[in-house]
Amino acid sequence: MATLKTDVRPAGVIGRGLGWSTAGNLVLRVGNFAVSLIMARLIAPEQFGVFAVALTVWSVLGTLAEFGLGSDLVRARDPERRIPTVATMGLLTSGGLAAGMALLAGPLAAAFESPDSAPVIMVMAAALAVFGLGIVPAAMLQRAIRQGTLFLINGIALVCSSVTLTLLALLGHGPMALAIGQVTTQVVTVLGLYLATRLRPRFGFDRRIAAESAAFCLPLASANLLSWLLITLDNLIVARVLSPFELGLYVLAFNVSSWPMTAIGQSIRVVALPAFARLETRAEQGRALTAATGPVWAVALLVGVGLATLAQPAIGLLYGDRWRPAAAALAGLALFGAARVLFDLFATYLISLGATRPVLLVQIGWLLIMVPGMIAGVSWLGLAGAGLAHLVIGLGFVLPAYLVCLHRVGVRPAAILRSCLIPLLVIIPTAAALLGLAGLGLPDLAVLALGLAVAAGLYVVPLHRWWLRRIRTLEGVRS
Repeated sequence: MATLKTDVRPAGVIGRGLGWSTAGNLVLRVGNFAVSLIMARLIAPEQFGVFAVALTVWSVLGTLAEFGLGSDLVRARDPERRIPTVATMGLLTSGGLAAGMALLAGPLAAAFESPDSAPVIMVMAAALAVFGLGIVPAAMLQRAIRQGTLFLINGIALVCSSVTLTLLALLGHGPMALAIGQVTTQVVTVLGLYLATRLRPRFGFDRRIAAESAAFCLPLASANLLSWLLITLDNLIVARVLSPFELGLYVLAFNVSSWPMTAIGQSIRVVALPAFARLETRAEQGRALTAATGPVWAVALLVGVGLATLAQPAIGLLYGDRWRPAAAALAGLALFGAARVLFDLFATYLISLGATRPVLLVQIGWLLIMVPGMIAGVSWLGLAGAGLAHLVIGLGFVLPAYLVCLHRVGVRPAAILRSCLIPLLVIIPTAAALLGLAGLGLPDLAVLALGLAVAAGLYVVPLHRWWLRRIRTLEGVRS
């Protein structure tokens, strides 16, 4: 059986991997964004709300199906020996959860007070069944930091899915078009992963390996599940407290607010996990995290503040006037999206050390606070309250909790906070200028164009030397 070469020079492969990951995520983000623009004009908010229910269920169960098995392979010292057991565990978990999702489609749809979602949920269950087959090859590509290959696979899957769902939407299939598009994505992705790795499905079961994997994966899978619940239970709350129409608006706003996480956080996560694991000492790992935090935060903060201050023209221009009310939720959600990039970086660092239980504890506390906070925010302030609830809880609880966890593994919280200070100071006049620009009553396109110029002049130019110095510091961590 073919194997993947992973003993390459760290600096070169990590640099190329980060470049491919960042570029790939940006291109795929643009592609997904283009598809969302088409769908926003072919599918009404009420229909998108029906699909959002099915997507919520799929996202939560998909997190459980992965079970952290991919991360276990990425950081393992003996991946080849573990592959058959991991493949078997992945197939069993994804298959079992897919069956449960299909059988419980009716009750799940009823819980969201959206009975039309039941057949869409059943179709989405097929995507979940296929998902488990891709865990091993995806992990091996991530371990080898072959982000260019992953980008190509995901790009082909995006094209196939986009063509499928657009044709079905034009034929009037509404939310079912989106569901079939999701199934297409999973099938094409899994086929591409096996072709790229030249692996063949290999199953087996070793009790000792399974026990070791479970010890690492169970807290991580639980934390991932809670993480998805944190960003999907709000859909349930919005649907029940408000309406399916406002759920459609909220889901669109949340998707837009996730741009920093999708374009920046995910790019870094897939490289950071193997990169942190390759460093030989805890001191090197801690210095790498501190050096990475500032540049990552600087980029995420700019995107988040830009989306928050220019929410109205961005939504109006890109999605049309009927989606403009979604801007009420986007203001708070965009700032939360920037903070999520940091939270994900901290969690990835802890996972690379094998510290999955602290990540789980943070997620548990976050969920316990988020549910009543979200109910209160939505009840009092509607869609705007949902966004503000996420932001307040993130800054008031999640950030301090992760800093405590990092302190316990030898990373100084003061150093982390100092690395974030300069971008925070520079963003203040930038945010004030963007808010003033948004209130001038200019056409949406003019506001966005001028906003880009303002952000470049007040934030990017003054900060670029600082950013480059931090990048050079990060490159010299192992020197």
